[in-house]
Amino acid sequence: MQNYKMKIAYDGRKYVGFNISKGNAEKSIQGKLEAILSKLYNEEVEVVGAVNTDAGVSAKGQIVNFRAPNGAKSTEEIFEYFETYLTDDIIILSVDKVDERFHSRYNVEEITYVYRLWKVDAPNRPLFERQFVNLMKQKLDIYKMKRAAKDLLGEHDLLGFTTNKKTRKSVKEIFEIEVNETSHEIVISMTADGYLLNMERVIVGTLVQIGLGQLQPNAIEKALQSKNMKDVGHKASAGALCLERVGY
Repeated sequence: MQNYKMKIAYDGRKYVGFNISKGNAEKSIQGKLEAILSKLYNEEVEVVGAVNTDAGVSAKGQIVNFRAPNGAKSTEEIFEYFETYLTDDIIILSVDKVDERFHSRYNVEEITYVYRLWKVDAPNRPLFERQFVNLMKQKLDIYKMKRAAKDLLGEHDLLGFTTNKKTRKSVKEIFEIEVNETSHEIVISMTADGYLLNMERVIVGTLVQIGLGQLQPNAIEKALQSKNMKDVGHKASAGALCLERVGY
């Protein structure tokens, strides 16, 4: 069997997420990819994603791998087959043959997400970006957000930032988190060695509420100590979140 690695991008708005959920294969990114590969090879082929993005979350740099029944197909042939049959909201960016030991999920070293907030005082309303930004109705204090974000750097038990309280591995390391401002947007980017369920969206929601003055600037520090979701902010909407990059 030949192992293949693919870099893909997708508009996640109409999907239940990357992974197949029960009875919803056609509504998942994984299901779409597997259906095409199964036609190409005339048997079932499993596709493994580096990250299971949530429903509505998009990606510019998702990585997947699959093991084909044989290596007779070239990377160019596989690419062209996807180009022919994939829906227009999913694209293949690259296809490569890789070592049998490569695993898109288990070999991950870092994952970067980006979240876009459209400022209430931006020069204009969003047009082409309107489906992929969170339109703010109040002004955010970016300096408070920047200061609070620094509390997340390093290795922490992030149980207070996930909706899955049954997880046994809640310690993650956040390598970088930035809050940057343009004339139109506030962009939050974070890079970590992994994410708990909804962790990235809870982090964004907490920073937003700190920026709005709805939470104290020390809310993140408090939540890291208490490990309780009552100390964090809301879960930010999925549409403005994008999986930017997966590093190995």
